[in-house]
Amino acid sequence: MPTRRVRAKKPDPFEALAAASESALGLPIEAAWRAGVRLNLRLLFQHAARIDAFEPPDEAEPAPVFRA
Repeated sequence: MPTRRVRAKKPDPFEALAAASESALGLPIEAAWRAGVRLNLRLLFQHAARIDAFEPPDEAEPAPVFRA
C-alpha cells in the first residue's frame, strides 16, 4: 500500500500578525475574537492594496490644508 504524503498547512500570515500585535501591545486577544481580528486585518490589507494601486492623474492637485 503506497504511503500518503501529508501536506503541511501553510501558516496564516494574519494569525501571525495578530499574535505579534498581541505580544507587542500587551493586549490579550480572546479566543472568541481571534477569527474576527484575522478577518479585519485581512480587510485592512485589501483596502490598503487598493489605495496603494491607485494612480491619480497627472493634473490632480493636492487638497488644501485647513487649520482650525
